[in-house]
Amino acid sequence: MKNIIIQIILFLSATTTLAQPQQALNYQLRFEPVWARVADALGEVGSVESAEFSKDGKYIVSGTKYDNSVIMWRTSDGQELWRQYTDQEIERVAWSQDNQYVAAASEDYLVTVYDAKTGEVFKKLPHEKAIDGLTWSNKGSLLVSGEEKNEIDGKSHGYIRVFDMPAGEEIKSIDFGNTVNELFFSNDDQYLLAVGHGAVKVYQTENWELVQTLSPDYYVTFTSGIFSPDAQYVFAVGQGGTSRGNCYLWEWSTGKLLKMFNHTGKKIESVSWHPNGAYIAYAGHDPYIHIYRVGDIVKFGNDAIPLAGQVWAGDHAEYIDFNSDGSFLVSAHQNGLIKLWVWMGENSNLNSERHDWIRKQQKDGQ
Repeated sequence: MKNIIIQIILFLSATTTLAQPQQALNYQLRFEPVWARVADALGEVGSVESAEFSKDGKYIVSGTKYDNSVIMWRTSDGQELWRQYTDQEIERVAWSQDNQYVAAASEDYLVTVYDAKTGEVFKKLPHEKAIDGLTWSNKGSLLVSGEEKNEIDGKSHGYIRVFDMPAGEEIKSIDFGNTVNELFFSNDDQYLLAVGHGAVKVYQTENWELVQTLSPDYYVTFTSGIFSPDAQYVFAVGQGGTSRGNCYLWEWSTGKLLKMFNHTGKKIESVSWHPNGAYIAYAGHDPYIHIYRVGDIVKFGNDAIPLAGQVWAGDHAEYIDFNSDGSFLVSAHQNGLIKLWVWMGENSNLNSERHDWIRKQQKDGQ
């Protein structure tokens, strides 16, 4: 009996020690699951390639790779509101700034625009190649797509196409030179970020001129990228050199690479910058969503950058997206699920501070 008790004590001591590093990662930052829904009916052999919040955060649209579905969800409870299908896999879905339309880019060379309320097809925009990148402007009504590589006369092309909506008129085409994986407007729409094979490029939207090309001194297949909320920085991820998952932070206007780091060794599929500017989240081919403080990325060396937190997401993620105020995040996964997470930050006094603010407003209003 004495030996058994000793073994139990040793076992509990070992498991407590093993748990400590994981607990240390979380600090006060809380990132908790709300619900999960089946978005690709094929489950593990399916994949959800994209999921994005409406601008008001009330709805989420998802697009899948294998059952080819576009589904509208209500954020509050995950209720499915409508569902449509395309002929081939969907790579990207996106919301218009007025919440009136959603667009889906598919491998059949089409961008299909739907009425967000009813799911009815509003317009189809033909392309010359399959489309990987898709985004709407934050103001106005521009819809921008990015095509896969097209070899013409032995030369590589990859076109970014700008459409004036709702007319659907193509007003500009830009040759990125290779496959375009991701597109992202700065908050003020003055710049367009294009992320693809070989480079990250910034275009000035006033005249659509290329103003900056970002890349290390080796070839990188960039999979995702984003402007900081103030548009001073670009954070991008990709496979290159000896790694399947490098992260890059640039001061993009000068082209200065501030930091390159690699903590997972796995392919990273998607990044999202928290709207408050202080955090970056990324996810990909490991089972976690990783969260970093931007200040820590800048301050510490590669191997010393601490995680602000990480959450077990269960399967490889293809896409993540914060809502406009950063209170929630949606993730899309290869096992056919989309998941909603609530962001609670690191300020444990936030709730009491909010109550104090309310009381002050009430008092001042008397």
